Amino acid sequence: MITPVARVSLVKNFVRYAHSSAPAPKGQIQDVESFFKIIGRECGDLASKFESWDQLFTTSTRVMKTDMGIPTKQRKYILGWLEKYRQGAQPYAISLPKPKKK
Repeated sequence: MITPVARVSLVKNFVRYAHSSAPAPKGQIQDVESFFKIIGRECGDLASKFESWDQLFTTSTRVMKTDMGIPTKQRKYILGWLEKYRQGAQPYAISLPKPKKK
């Protein structure tokens, strides 16, 4: 018999992996390179690290860090936009805030 705690854990894992599928490219975004160019922050330089659209959406943060060498800030920014894109948001560039003058 599955305990309530184990059941919650199973559901969370199912939901996590159910969302790991890649949505179809739409609009101006037709491939990895165009997606990275639109979101900005010099992510366009990283497009060559991903072989396909599906790989972009299924690669874990750990693989991006250890195997691909993507810096933390860019990795979090990319993963955030991937989730927003899954939810139907149209990507756009968000510039970094300028440092405050003292």
